[in-house]
Amino acid sequence: MFLYNQLMLMKRISVVLLIVSMLSVFSSKATAQNKIGRVTGKAVDDGGKPLDGATISLLKVKDNTLAKSAVSSKNGEFEMEKIADGKYLVAVTAVGFAKFNSQPFDINETSSLVTLGSLQLKAATKQLSNVQVTATRPLIENKIDKTVVNVDAAISNIGTSALDVLERSPGISVDRDGNISLKGKQGVIVLLDGKPSYLSGADLANLLRNMQAGQLDQIEIMSQPSARFDASGNSGVINIKTKRNNLKGFNGSISLGYTQGTYPKSSNAFNINSRKGKVNVFANYGYSLFKGYNQISLYRNFRDNTTKQLNAVFDQKSFIKFSGQPHSLKFGLDFFASKNTTVGFVLGGIYNLRQNTVYSNTDIYNGNSRFDSANVAKTVGRDPWTNYSANLNLRHVFDSTGKELTADLDLIRYDSKGQQNSDNFTYSPAGNILGDPFLLRGNLPSLINIYSAKFDYTHPLKNDARFEAGAKSSYVETDNNAQYVYYDKPSNQWKNDKRSNYFIYEENINAVYVNTRKQFKKWGVQLGLRMENTNSKGKQITNGQTFARHYSQLFPTAYFSYVLNKANTFGLSYGRRIERPNYQDMNPFQQFLDQYTYRQGNPFLTPQFSHNVEVSHNYKGQLNTSINYTRTTDIINDILEQNDTTRITFQTKKNIATRRNIGLSISYNKPLTKYWTMSAFANVFNNYFTGIINQKPITVDYSTFMINVSNQFRFNKGWSGDLSGFYRYKSLEAATIVALPMGMFSVGVGKQVMKNKGTLRLSVRDPFFLQKFRGYTRFDNIDVQIRNVNDNRQVSLNFTYRFGKNQNNIPQRKRNNATQEEQNRVGQGG
Repeated sequence: MFLYNQLMLMKRISVVLLIVSMLSVFSSKATAQNKIGRVTGKAVDDGGKPLDGATISLLKVKDNTLAKSAVSSKNGEFEMEKIADGKYLVAVTAVGFAKFNSQPFDINETSSLVTLGSLQLKAATKQLSNVQVTATRPLIENKIDKTVVNVDAAISNIGTSALDVLERSPGISVDRDGNISLKGKQGVIVLLDGKPSYLSGADLANLLRNMQAGQLDQIEIMSQPSARFDASGNSGVINIKTKRNNLKGFNGSISLGYTQGTYPKSSNAFNINSRKGKVNVFANYGYSLFKGYNQISLYRNFRDNTTKQLNAVFDQKSFIKFSGQPHSLKFGLDFFASKNTTVGFVLGGIYNLRQNTVYSNTDIYNGNSRFDSANVAKTVGRDPWTNYSANLNLRHVFDSTGKELTADLDLIRYDSKGQQNSDNFTYSPAGNILGDPFLLRGNLPSLINIYSAKFDYTHPLKNDARFEAGAKSSYVETDNNAQYVYYDKPSNQWKNDKRSNYFIYEENINAVYVNTRKQFKKWGVQLGLRMENTNSKGKQITNGQTFARHYSQLFPTAYFSYVLNKANTFGLSYGRRIERPNYQDMNPFQQFLDQYTYRQGNPFLTPQFSHNVEVSHNYKGQLNTSINYTRTTDIINDILEQNDTTRITFQTKKNIATRRNIGLSISYNKPLTKYWTMSAFANVFNNYFTGIINQKPITVDYSTFMINVSNQFRFNKGWSGDLSGFYRYKSLEAATIVALPMGMFSVGVGKQVMKNKGTLRLSVRDPFFLQKFRGYTRFDNIDVQIRNVNDNRQVSLNFTYRFGKNQNNIPQRKRNNATQEEQNRVGQGG
């Protein structure tokens, strides 16, 4: 079946390539006669000395869009050919110099050769009196297709984690388990530098908690990604862009950070980059120490199914102490084989020894509120986790019009060797042990291999049009062999436990897409279509249960924009998307708080599908308003199941319902004074669920709102400050869990030191300890009150130093590997 699918995929790819080739030939013939222009010149400094490596941009006068670009040679000269008829100007930029704009000129049949001569750039002014002039970016940038968060613009971000930054970003919320939602909708795909983020669910949350905010450059939030992206992710894509040095020569940075909460934390990173001739080498190493805790309180009422009379009350308090020490190493090389061709490879590895200890005490009362017994448990987990990855990539630019082909091959391996010991003892009110202890030992190895390949082709057309096409194929295999043993006191032996399960899962996804866009004066149109063919099979070897699924789906996307005037732009978009279950959510392992409470995977989860519509309005790039509508079927959600006889409650995931989400969001970003910039975001939305949970019908209609506000202050002599916070009103999580209001705020101060090569920042997060999860579930026979407190109150100190020879900027290499969806579905490990 796998070979057959690959043959069919190659057939589809051949058709796409044939179409692309025909378009290329047609476009070349249609445009060759009009592209006759040639522009030459020389970039020099104010003393007449040639500038090597200056960036030359050919701009269309009518809309200031980029038509072509070039880089000056060692003697400062540049040349651009095959320029279509039109009116242009040339912009020249170089590090340490002010931008230079030429006078406008025409390219036509009578004036096809334009010689600009020497273009003289003046040295940039570094300091005016005692006021330092620095370029600053706003915290929030509202664009028609995405929202961009510039991380360094908020001082209070420094010293915190990437997860903290996400939680304070517009429209994003993080629940008690680390699941990320966008505008009230779960199912977000998170990328790092356009690449997979390696993990999802609790494992993704752990990774982001151990990634310091100082490593981040921008966060791009896209609620309606195009057909070029994988169709997964019901509510959109979040791309976390890390800092990357793009200067010639040898340079780098070192960052040291210490955070004190209840437990200490530290995040440190070292980055180097060397560009010489045709070779660019880069490497980075990171080490973090993360210690923290969760304090979970569960108050559960057990009632008679018929009379609803109270039979028992469980008052459970659990303290979870956890730690991690992730080491990450990445090494890569780019070889510029020619002016148009670049090949590269990236090798990466992560090792993290994760450990957690759960101390749980449950007081058990009878229906008359009389103390009956107590269960005391200690559960210890140890999980050495490793990840190895290799990426081979190619980029070829066919000509100066922007026609290009990119390709990626990826091999990814995850290896987890988890172990879990749970010891439970029951005591009488007098303090005597009742019955036999519940002692369980689990050996829980998990292995995931991902193989993936993809290519993307871009073909510019006439009159501001563009055609894109591509294909991708991935194969994933997971091996999860959970072996449990329990202690049998009568025989004084450890015996195999019925919880043991050996689950093997294989999945092959093949995809092709086409995407085209065109600008019609004030109207912009982008249309795309992605086809994904999925073949999967799973087997529980222990009990012999198997399943196999084969399906193909189409995922159309459409975007329309209209520029009314310089101040007002309107947008309309539609997209169909899929959310496949995470690999570890299908893993039937059990993770314990105590013998009465645990989490368990579900191997029979199926994908959920959504239709997304969004209408937006942007005013002067400062005020952005959008209305969104989403309908999701077969939604995957966390649910609680309860056995009233054994008094066991466990959390799992199931396809339970259909959800309709309607929301209104408003974001505003504007400098209020010379020193003060404010960014604000508000989102009001309604979630409506209807479906079946535990064989019982459910209908839930819930409205809520959330607010994010951030203030940035820029002062003289390199000083800066930040005050930010968020508030979330009473909301609904996972269809049946009601989350009570929650909020927090942070404050920070920063100072440029060591001739602006160093930055020192101090921040305080949640000083009044306001961010605490409180909620409840009351559905069918479930009646639970929940309280979850984390190590949120923190003080952080961070120092960053940049070193090396700062030469002229070089074009930054764009890297996208082939596993954008697969790695996002790896984990659910907490």
